[in-house]
Amino acid sequence: MRRNLLILLVCLFLLPLAGLSQEPAEPIRLAEVEQFNQSLLEMAMAEQLSGFSEDGGYLVRGNGYELLLAGEDVSADSLVLSAALTGLPDSHEQTQAAPAPVSPRGVLPGMVVEDLLALYPNDNPSLAGTTDRAVLYIAGELPAAVSVGFLLRDGRSPQSIEQLVYYQAGDGVMRTGLQYTLDMGIVTAIRSFTSREALSQQQAAEELANLRSLQEQNRYVALGDRDGTRFAREDLELAGLDFLDAQLGTLDSVLGEAANQESVDNSDGSTLIISQWPGFESVFVRREGTPDRAQRLTVNGGAFEGPRGLRLGDTLAQAVSRFEHTGGADADGGALYGEADKQIPPYGLMVVNPESTLLYYAIDTQAGKAALILEFVDDLLVNMTLTYL
Repeated sequence: MRRNLLILLVCLFLLPLAGLSQEPAEPIRLAEVEQFNQSLLEMAMAEQLSGFSEDGGYLVRGNGYELLLAGEDVSADSLVLSAALTGLPDSHEQTQAAPAPVSPRGVLPGMVVEDLLALYPNDNPSLAGTTDRAVLYIAGELPAAVSVGFLLRDGRSPQSIEQLVYYQAGDGVMRTGLQYTLDMGIVTAIRSFTSREALSQQQAAEELANLRSLQEQNRYVALGDRDGTRFAREDLELAGLDFLDAQLGTLDSVLGEAANQESVDNSDGSTLIISQWPGFESVFVRREGTPDRAQRLTVNGGAFEGPRGLRLGDTLAQAVSRFEHTGGADADGGALYGEADKQIPPYGLMVVNPESTLLYYAIDTQAGKAALILEFVDDLLVNMTLTYL
């Protein structure tokens, strides 16, 4: 484990940060969607596939791809309602009769999300928005074609990226585009889609207005400027709960009714209220005449998000990179920043034990010294705690 730690720390402390200049990416075009659909249709024709009725159309399934057609016939005249590339056909099956798919901008299953994002415009590099979505760009104005890119996510975990085109069709507006499905930051499928019916001009305008409103949202910042900086007051949040302001009633509204709750009397006359949910535990201090105060919040299971998007299962290297790490820590532990040896906040500290590694990030608050404690086993995050020290 110490050897792994040394490798991780060398990467974090010595790897230079360098960017390469490149031409600005172009917004998605309608022709790209049509070319993708045509590519998969030609594959189905070459393999002489047939469709079966499903989902208001005819589904055609090939090796690593599928099409939804408006009619039963699989020919050059077929109207493609949607197409999906879910894998790559085996190389020995690729022949001139069954050509390889033409994927938009060279994207194929297996590409990492960072490379995908670089292929399209992104006016929102910090991915600011809400916890479940963020607009990447909006290019154009109706009645001309409008291109839109946006991200669907669960906190810092991206789930899909959609690239849309709104364009005039008769008296209405059609919406078509590509959806890149993601899992653990990797593209797993590429799907095209087209609205079955044209939107009215008003409906299209309202959809775009909502997207522009989302574009102004910054309630959640996935890749903020805080990455690589010291732990701060804004980081005292776990599972969407503010540690300093948390109340038991708030936890119940967010997490539901506790699976278990018990009270323990202290010698100073206060009472500890210990509540447990699946993967989450809280400890509150209750004193007569004062509001209950959170003493500790802990995540030990589930997919709860912690400070700077950390989740259980993240690596030690990922966690260290989210905060300042300019101290002299090595494979045996040590200061990440500040006067960690004297435990004078603000500081970051790594403690390496035989079976686990702990990261401490402490700050001063009006209520006392507060800290984030991260526990790693085999270099993977297994526990996150916000607590007073």
